[in-house]
This record gives sequence, C-alpha cells and structure tokens, in this order.
Amino acid sequence: MKDKSEIIRLRNYEGLSEREISRRLGFSRITVHRILDEYTKALKEQEGDKSRIEAYILTPPIYKTENRPKRRLTENIIRIIDHCLEENEIKKRSGRHKQRMFKQDIHELLVEKGYDISYSTVCGYISNQSSQKEKESFIKQGYIPGEKAEFDWGEVKLCIAGRWQKLYMSAFALCSSNGRWGDLFHRQDTLAFMESHANYFEECKGVPHEVVYDNMRVAVASFAGNEKEPTQALLRMTAFYGFKYRFCNVRRGNEKGHVERTVEVLRRKAFCLKDTFDTIEQATEHLRQTCRKLNASEDIRPKLEEDLRSLLPYTTPMGCFERRELKVDKWSTITLNTSHYSVPDTLVGRMVEVKIFSEKLLIYMDNAPVAEHERSYYSTWSLNLNHYLQTLKRKPGALSGSVALSQAPESMKGLYYKYFTDNGKSFIDLLIFAKERAISYDEIALAGKDAEQSGIKTVTAAHITTLLYNRLNQTPPLYKHEQKDEIEDFAIKQLSMWSMMMNNNSKIV
Repeated sequence: MKDKSEIIRLRNYEGLSEREISRRLGFSRITVHRILDEYTKALKEQEGDKSRIEAYILTPPIYKTENRPKRRLTENIIRIIDHCLEENEIKKRSGRHKQRMFKQDIHELLVEKGYDISYSTVCGYISNQSSQKEKESFIKQGYIPGEKAEFDWGEVKLCIAGRWQKLYMSAFALCSSNGRWGDLFHRQDTLAFMESHANYFEECKGVPHEVVYDNMRVAVASFAGNEKEPTQALLRMTAFYGFKYRFCNVRRGNEKGHVERTVEVLRRKAFCLKDTFDTIEQATEHLRQTCRKLNASEDIRPKLEEDLRSLLPYTTPMGCFERRELKVDKWSTITLNTSHYSVPDTLVGRMVEVKIFSEKLLIYMDNAPVAEHERSYYSTWSLNLNHYLQTLKRKPGALSGSVALSQAPESMKGLYYKYFTDNGKSFIDLLIFAKERAISYDEIALAGKDAEQSGIKTVTAAHITTLLYNRLNQTPPLYKHEQKDEIEDFAIKQLSMWSMMMNNNSKIV
C-alpha cells in the first residue's frame, strides 16, 4: 500500500516519468506502469469519487500464486517425500512411532541425494499434505457419579535433601466430578503402581466401578493383535477391590483427558512455587494437601461428594509389597540393587525375610521385625548404629571411624564427640542400656544436656543413666567415680537425691 501511494504521488505531484519512478523506488517499469494504469482506470470508473479512489489506493496488491509452478519442488522430490511419509505411517501402525522421520530428517535426506531445495519448501509441502487429511471428530461423554476414574503417570523434578531428583507422580481423576489425587514415587514400577491405588482408595474410602489406563507397561503385560493382556498386578487389584479396567487405544490421550489435565494441574499447582523438600514424604504430603485444597473448591466439592457416595464399598488396603529372602553378609547388611541395609549384628550369615515396598524395607527374622529402612534407589549404605552394639562392645576402637556413627542423628554424634571420644566403651554401654529399655536417642541427648546444666564438668555415662533411671521411675545404682572434684561429687549426690525424691513422689501418687 505504501509503495502504491508513493508511485501515484511521484507521478501526480512531482510529474516524474515511469522510468524515473522505477529507478528511484527500485520497481520494474512493468510494475510502475501497471499501478499507474490501474489508478487511471479507477479515476474514470469512480467519476471523481475521492473516497472510492482512496479505498483503491489503500487496497493491498493481490498476487495470483495458486497456479504458480514450484521451481524447486520437482516430481522426483515429491515422490521421495511421499515415500518418507508412507514409511512414517507404517511405523506408527507397527508401534515404531518414535522412529519416524521428522521434516528436518526428510530435508537432510533430499540434500544428501543432491537436490537443491530449502527446508521451508519441504515443510510447506508436508503441511499441505497433512491439511488435506480428514479431520477427526470427538464425541463429548457424560458420566454417572462414581462410575469411572482415570489413572496416569507424570514426571516432576524436585530437590530432595539438597539433591535434584526426577520423581514420578501417580494421578487419579474421577470423571464425573473431576476430583483429583496424586502421589510421589522414585519409580513407576509395579510396587508404586499398586501402592498408588491402595493410597487412593484409602483416601476416598471407596473404589470406582471402572478405572481407565493407557498402554503403560505396569498395566499391560502384552499385546496380541488388538487384544491387551493385563499384568498380574492389575488382575490382583481388580480381584481384591472389585473394580473393572479398560485400556485406551494406542496414542489416544484424549480418551482419558481428565487425568491428562490432572497431571498438568497438580504439577503446576503443587510445585511451581515450592520444589525443595527435606524428604520425599514431605513432598508427598505437600502434594496431597494441594489435592485436598483443589477438591474443596466450590465448583468441584458438591459433585465430588456425590461421586464418593456412589463408589464401591472399601474394606482394607491390599498388601503392596514384594517378598524376598536375603542373606546377611559380613558387614551385617543385606544387599538390594547395590544398596546395603543394616540388620542386628547377631544375624550375620543367616537368611532374613524382606518385605520390599516402594519407599521402605521391612526386615523380619522368624516372623519378628528386626529392622526398618527407607528404601534407596542409589548405591548407598544405610546403617543403624544400634545394629552394631554387640560387635562394638568387643571392638570399641572401631566406633570413632565407623559409617554407622557418621549416619547417627546429630544429637548423638554431638554427645559422643563432646564427652566420649576417649571413652568409646562407656558410650557403647550407654547405647546398650538405652536399647534394652527402648529409650530413644532424643531422650539420651536430653539427659546429657540436663547433666551438663547441673554443674558437672565432665559428663559420663553414669550421670546420663542416673537421669534416665529417674525417668524410668527406677532406683539408680551407686557408681564409683575416680574423679575427686567436690563440685562434681555434689552434683552426683544431687542427681541421686532427685531420682529418689521423684520415685517416692510417684509412689505416693
């Protein structure tokens, strides 16, 4: 438009020739002549109507391109592109959709064959071919309350205990109300698959009549033509909880659009502002609180309550664990996927039963629990200091450099390094005393702090056990001390008097 008005201005107001206008503006004389000729005809046709003439000047030029031949897109190039597109369709039907050729790959193939063609021309032809295909139509569905829920996985990257990790979020969506729920796991394996369902049904206090899945490997064991074989885990859950299952068609995410949207919403609402946590349990609880907040909104809560009332009855959670028998090695640990987990040192060389959950391990000996550990998905050593007390009693010198001590709570490490670095045997005796009486590490540390505040210069195991006896309402034994400090002796007598007074008061009460 600007060029058209400039050509007309130079002709009418400056009286330049077509040759001079062509030279100044850089247009061909044919273009200049055509525009001036059209303008002259418009003047005659509009009979001096300036508004119509202005409308002509402001009208952008129209170029006829529909019949313009492609100079670079030859028949040979078209045949090659069409062949690549046909191969892509074959790969999609045979389950190799991730091995398809992209537009860039097709352009590179043409260049390798010696054809001089631009990437934009290839993209334009492929887009034109795609636009000519018949568009898919969708049918909006209606849902009966409690009838159907959808399940899917999503990925989320969080900082757990200072380490960035990729975690997997299980997501459920009730189709009628769009009520949402999610959990976090280190892996999207069978244990996490079963545990996510158990947690969801526990939260709902009911079970949907049908759950819809895509073709995830934890739900579909194998494909036989159009038939899909469910996994043993899915069959086990349907038998236990009583729900039916249904699988989507391949690459048809719209068939479970509620949960596809749920994954996006939960990931954004829960973790866009807060993505750093001390433990995965803390991150999971944050996700669950986000779900409860979303489900309490005014547009979801009434329908969700109706959904929950219409669910199948819920009884008890299904046991979601894998059972194994493992041998305790010389380090008094069992090994699972290159990670070591400690057990009491009296079990070295024996076989123990291990219940493997998605996020924890429970270890049994003769059906009695002997150890519990948070499951690690990295090559690590998870050692409990209490599991090595019998060995350390015989080898107290091994305590200071042990990994078990380095993994002990900060309160116990602080107590050891402050008072027991030169007397590891007394520290071990103190831990054995506490273990036999089910006294926690926090109580030991608190007793050590009380003993220090009572005026004792050097806190010993005897001082701490005296206070612990007091808390157990037992009469403390008489200890012989080599130190002759009068203040310390007075403090010990006070501790003993307080213990006896507390015991007498408890008896009176």
